[in-house]
Amino acid sequence: MKYEIGKLSESDAKEAVALFRLIIDELHADSPTVERSHFKAAYTVKKVKEHLKDTDCVYLVGKLEKEIVSFMFAWITDGIGNIHWLGVKSQYRRKGFASILLEETIKQFTRKSCHEARIFSSYPKEINIHRLFRSSGFEEKSFIDEQFFGVSLIQMVKELAPVPLEKRSKKIVLAGEAGQGIKLMAHTLGNILAKMGKEVSLNIVYGAAVRGGEITAELIYSDEKIETPFFEKADVGLCLSRSKKALINAKEIIIDSAACNQECTGCDMICPVSNKIPFSQISSQEFNSPVFVNMLALGRLLSIIGIKIEAIDFQSELHSRFFEENTRAIKYGYTYKD
Repeated sequence: MKYEIGKLSESDAKEAVALFRLIIDELHADSPTVERSHFKAAYTVKKVKEHLKDTDCVYLVGKLEKEIVSFMFAWITDGIGNIHWLGVKSQYRRKGFASILLEETIKQFTRKSCHEARIFSSYPKEINIHRLFRSSGFEEKSFIDEQFFGVSLIQMVKELAPVPLEKRSKKIVLAGEAGQGIKLMAHTLGNILAKMGKEVSLNIVYGAAVRGGEITAELIYSDEKIETPFFEKADVGLCLSRSKKALINAKEIIIDSAACNQECTGCDMICPVSNKIPFSQISSQEFNSPVFVNMLALGRLLSIIGIKIEAIDFQSELHSRFFEENTRAIKYGYTYKD
């Protein structure tokens, strides 16, 4: 029988999700049921079918005759191909199917003008996956210690093309309500970028309210001198407040699920499914406090704009109070969904 790879179709979604669930149970066999349910909830049949409508979605299946024996769930964000999950049925492993699936995924990334591919591998727990990606040209870039997720994670990266000139400069807008740490997040991000040799411009805009109110931070970073420190439209927007959602002008937005209706209302913003993230929920459930929303969001933003986390000196960027929790929150956000 010939092994063939194709795009995941709606008719194959149920079978592919069933295989995904088996893989989750296998990888997290020692984890509580509630933890496994958390992973599975992100890829229900309904959600997978919805994801297929997005052009940034790279969902593939490998078949022998009509049987799905492997799957790939990947997503493209800002020119970076992020491999979230892949799996092969146990009885079909060690036949080269995973390697062929990975090769086709890289081709898909290249066709969609990605300059980089990424994966987070649990090492040494998933040593075979780690070897697979190394043999396919991926290099180890970042290490996330076991204390953050209960398992050691290694970010592996493969360069697909030189970083385009337009990707070397970014316009970012951060929006939320007073008290959500937008100013702290903006200054921390600006300091990180400046220490990496980037030119940085930062403007903080406050609402008219004396107390509470809204706050917006507009940041530009570039490898070249910044001629104009203002812009009308950002490349990336981060929104933590429902009231600010409609006011953000950005090509792509990362949004707290609490700031957006679960069902899309048809607004003009580009809001990929993969970038609607429950920061508030994670902060309360994983950190037992709502105050870490900004650091979770900062971590996700750093990942999306392609800043390598191992290059950041957290000791000099974060205050000593809650240092460990803030560092953990940034790393949690950085690896979320990856």
